[in-house]
Amino acid sequence: MKRSCTLQSYVATVASGGGPRRGMLLMELVVALLVSSIIIAGLHASLAISVRSIPDSDGSTASALRGTRIADQLATELETAVHITERSATTIGFTVPDRDGDGFAERIRYAWTGTPGGPLTRQYNGSTPLTIADDVERFSLTPNFQSVAETYPSVGIEDTYESLLIDRSATSGLGNNEIKSDDWVGQHYAMTLPAGAYTWRPTRVQFRAQKSSFSFFYRTIRAQMLPASINLTPYGSSDEQETVYVLLSSYEWYEARFDELAPHASGAALCLVLDRNQSNSGVDLQSTSDASGLLKSSNGGTTWSYNNGTSLVSRLYGKLTRASGSLSLSSNYLTSMDVTMRMKPNTPTLNWTIACLNHPELLSNKWEATFDQNPTTMDVNGDAAGDWIVGDGDTFDVDSLVDGVWRTNGTQLKTTPDCDFDTPTVVDVKFQNTSVGGNGATFKINPFRSGATCAAVLASLTKQSDGSQTLTLATKSSDANTRTLIKVPGLPNQPVYLHLILDPDASSVSVSIDEVQYGTYALSPFKSTDANRSACLGADASDAEFSYARVRVMEPRP
Repeated sequence: MKRSCTLQSYVATVASGGGPRRGMLLMELVVALLVSSIIIAGLHASLAISVRSIPDSDGSTASALRGTRIADQLATELETAVHITERSATTIGFTVPDRDGDGFAERIRYAWTGTPGGPLTRQYNGSTPLTIADDVERFSLTPNFQSVAETYPSVGIEDTYESLLIDRSATSGLGNNEIKSDDWVGQHYAMTLPAGAYTWRPTRVQFRAQKSSFSFFYRTIRAQMLPASINLTPYGSSDEQETVYVLLSSYEWYEARFDELAPHASGAALCLVLDRNQSNSGVDLQSTSDASGLLKSSNGGTTWSYNNGTSLVSRLYGKLTRASGSLSLSSNYLTSMDVTMRMKPNTPTLNWTIACLNHPELLSNKWEATFDQNPTTMDVNGDAAGDWIVGDGDTFDVDSLVDGVWRTNGTQLKTTPDCDFDTPTVVDVKFQNTSVGGNGATFKINPFRSGATCAAVLASLTKQSDGSQTLTLATKSSDANTRTLIKVPGLPNQPVYLHLILDPDASSVSVSIDEVQYGTYALSPFKSTDANRSACLGADASDAEFSYARVRVMEPRP
């Protein structure tokens, strides 16, 4: 019969006796118990260490891991940014290329409250911002950017007093030129400006005249100043005209004043036209062989001839607009972003730098159209809406796009959403007027808006009968009063590149045409009934084509 032996029975046996082995057995038991206690204590310590190494949702280890994941996500998204929509020390909004195939860029925004312990949120497109970290102790963004400065003239000031601009008063080779019913006489004037000046505005012209036959009655002639064609002869309509009374039958100086002629660019030309203003006998005008530019028409101004060896004895007076210095505007391109983040007070501070591969420009707003696709479906700012709308609210006609060119066909395009254009704004437009008549291809904007107060800038490119184009830049001092800032005639019959810098601090607009600087002009904001808050492309009673348009609104200056 087998006997079972448990620890308890064994101890009892030893304790009750058992011979000489009693002491040895008791010692073995004590040693066994001691070893077991040591093993159990070691297991307990190992288990405690293992438990403490498991991340706690509120512990420093978990916070550090969560911060690392956030850093990786922000870096992955920001490095592909193409447009910065919002930026501060605690907020960054940007767009990345289309991810879901809908044709629109995606907008992403990270924001922290700026208060220690506040949440860090991430917003994707128009969805509700999601909290990606609670109780963030610190989150700061420091941009690193490359600045590209553009320098342009300061606001020009017109001379207070007029001066003699062109002198044709030489007396060699004098001749007579009679004005009769269809026989008209004129003079071509071209002005190359001195350094520091960029417009000229004729104010009066003097010429020598006499009655062509003796009479007790005076004679009248009409003096006009017309644009000059590329053939150096007059064309178009008169900007201003004045009646001159010729009293004597011997040569004397007479004068015609022009108070409303527009400023013209350096190299621009104008033509003085003198014709008979009554049906009686004519008037003689004196010419000289000392210069060139005498104009004659034998059919009442329908066609003209230009004389290269004779000029009208005359003197042209006017005022120059001069710049006394220069201004500059910097475009800032984000090259990288330094990020600092600490999740909790007792956790390490994370510091990392994100390289921005596309170097997006730091802007408040931007619109761009290349006209190789429907501009009303382009979405640079990632708001899931087209950046351009048709002015009358109609659907854009995609058939008006031909080989990267938009043919206006009476349609106007406007930027959207609305903007006050109250920070420095840069405009680039490439356009062409393709028919004679009307006010040509147009660009309009009401910058520097504050409530109902704004300035007005209107650019029109008009095709002339000689095939050239004239760009006119104008502004307004009231809803009813339009003032020409500069006229640039003689532009080629091809797309013209217009570049404007609108500066609210100087309340000015600087203009370049085909990369040639034409000066900076003061604007006068006024209270207007025009509530338009868009930049507008179109045509006024004419045919026009646009091949590029971009409007960039800079971040506020520090």
